Amino acid sequence: MAHDPPLALSALRNLGPRSAEMLARAGIRTPAQLRRLGAVAAYRRTRRAVPGASLNLLYALVGAIENRDWLEVRRNDRLALLLSVDGMDRHTAADAALLALRNIGPAMLRDLRLLGVRSVAQLSRCDADRLYARLERITGTRQDPCVWDTFAAAIHQAKTGTALPWWQFTPERKRRQFDGNFPTPRRPRDSQ
Repeated sequence: MAHDPPLALSALRNLGPRSAEMLARAGIRTPAQLRRLGAVAAYRRTRRAVPGASLNLLYALVGAIENRDWLEVRRNDRLALLLSVDGMDRHTAADAALLALRNIGPAMLRDLRLLGVRSVAQLSRCDADRLYARLERITGTRQDPCVWDTFAAAIHQAKTGTALPWWQFTPERKRRQFDGNFPTPRRPRDSQ
């Protein structure tokens, strides 16, 4: 006896009844579950439950979460997504959970490890200013201010479950930089 797929998932952009059915077989039944997991982790879980799941499902999941056409996602984000999926295959479960956050890729995962952040729960208790300043101290190099934006976005998702793109935090950072209320890099003392 066939049953109707979860309407809430199939109502999302790019996801139809077949996609919703595959996701349900992987235990993902609501848009909230999909957003909380993130597209890469949801794809990997679905691929384990439905071995024939293609990469098009991955692009559709990203598009559903971000309200973008899956073809645009495939065209613009294919390499980064493939690297994320591949990277997740080589990491621990805690690493995979961090990599499942929208803005965390292999490089940011290395930075978080360097900072001693090992889990999403731990990240949710962090402060972007402190992580950014500490990363500069540990590495001894000036970090691109977009690293702060990425930390802020990842912490926001870890706390709320809402995955926003890192660039949505850029205006706040730029305002704080303009106001002089942003962590400034420490300059190494000149050697004489």
